[in-house]
Amino acid sequence: MQALEGLKVVDLTHAMAGAFATYHLGLLGAEVLKIEPPEKGDEFRRWRPLTFAGANAGKRSMTLNLKSEEGREILFRLIEGADVVVENYRPGVAAKLGVTWEKIHALNPQAIFCSVSGYGQDGAWRDYPAIEWSVQAVSGITDLYVDPEGDPMRLGLSILDPFAAYMGFSSILAALLQREKTGAGQRIDVSMLDAGWVLNASSVTDLLAGDMPVSKTRRAGSARFRARDRSFFVSLNWEKWVTAFLSTIGGTDMLADPRFESEDARNRNADAFYDEVCNRLASRDASDWVADLVGVGVPAGLVQTLPEVAASGHADARGLLYRVEAEDGREASIVGAGFRFAENGPSLQSGIPRLGAHTAETLRSLGYDEESMESLRARGLV
Repeated sequence: MQALEGLKVVDLTHAMAGAFATYHLGLLGAEVLKIEPPEKGDEFRRWRPLTFAGANAGKRSMTLNLKSEEGREILFRLIEGADVVVENYRPGVAAKLGVTWEKIHALNPQAIFCSVSGYGQDGAWRDYPAIEWSVQAVSGITDLYVDPEGDPMRLGLSILDPFAAYMGFSSILAALLQREKTGAGQRIDVSMLDAGWVLNASSVTDLLAGDMPVSKTRRAGSARFRARDRSFFVSLNWEKWVTAFLSTIGGTDMLADPRFESEDARNRNADAFYDEVCNRLASRDASDWVADLVGVGVPAGLVQTLPEVAASGHADARGLLYRVEAEDGREASIVGAGFRFAENGPSLQSGIPRLGAHTAETLRSLGYDEESMESLRARGLV
């Protein structure tokens, strides 16, 4: 039996952050019912079908017009029997639909209600429209890793959507444990901005203390060094690693050079250190250097592309990927939970749900007969 087997989740999410949170609940066995607008569904179905696959595989799909009073009444009946309700509208939108903590708690005092948004349910930036890179910019993350002289249209990694999703997922698990003790539901407020600060906690602490975080400085010993064929990364945080590294690449003479005799000296002469090292690395391929360095305990690795990592077989050996058919018919390799149990751990039980595939079944469970369901369809309510 999986950890969340028997748990019912009403999923009012779209796009990525909220949907990825409920996807992870599903991997642990929860029954996740995704509520989508009739006819068009979640816009990511057509706009980003592979992204949609990675955040919605394993769910059930029900179409429901939440802009109608009758549609909302059906939703509230679903919430009465749910354990968890998750939404990621812009703050205030769910309330306009009547989906509030007060309403949910009155209908179902044991229900856990989680909202995932860009900037949170309160605060000065609450109403800002949010997308991954706008929140990164506002959060201070962009300033920490994007070269101000670089291409202004080159975006960084998409990290806040999945990390905010994981914060939503973990907070829901905590609320479920709390419910075991109290018998009561919980209101959860997760924001991408908050996720950014948690993800970047060490730099936040440094900056607020008046120190410059490591990510804002150049470190001679942590760099992508160029070998004969390609680059590889090396981290020389400790002097024992510096000694092992320079000994391996034939650079023991550098240890006696005043420019490189300490971490401070190497950082002051970072360009010279980099050039000296690369000159010694030019005689061999990166993979050969990495093998030697790993062998003497120095953290090193090729700078790989995602397709290279996938082709290595390591992700498959770790059970990290699932293959499903995306909305557009392509095969999608989607990322799993990122952890394993010895028994009954995370698993994907089904593929991508067709839009509205479980509408009739869900309505029947609420007591609707064929005639009443056809009336709902004719009026565009499901």
